Amino acid sequence: MSKPTSRRSFLATGALAALLAGTGAARAAGGKLAFDLAPYEKIPAVKFPWGWIRWVMNAELDPQAVLTVGLVYIEPNQTNTLHIHPNSDEVILILDGACDHRLNQRLDHLKAGDTLRIPIKAKHNARTGESPCLALVVYNTGQRQMVPVAADQP
Repeated sequence: MSKPTSRRSFLATGALAALLAGTGAARAAGGKLAFDLAPYEKIPAVKFPWGWIRWVMNAELDPQAVLTVGLVYIEPNQTNTLHIHPNSDEVILILDGACDHRLNQRLDHLKAGDTLRIPIKAKHNARTGESPCLALVVYNTGQRQMVPVAADQP
């Protein structure tokens, strides 16, 4: 029996990069793609003052999607908006770099290979230091909602 692959070794082998590049895409019977493939370079990044998000799957891209998946890049010395997701949990996997991530009143330092689950309606945001941070984000809905909140709101 083979040893389970850790997230860190999964990242180190380049397997995740191959997955994100679209190699090994799932195919339906008859060899046809089971979904419309959107080449990464053709998916526009949504720009923000702190960095960008590139949505690679959601109900806008594929009406049958039951997940929202994106790549988030936060520039050095930046903080994204404190917010909640009223309709979904979020899972963050740090691909490169590091950040301090606020989850309600808790502050965690996340580095490449670390994963954090954010419960529905939990206040959260990320702050980088001298280096940028790249993360994979996944939501358990195809129609992710984001609502900015003030630091003192319950």
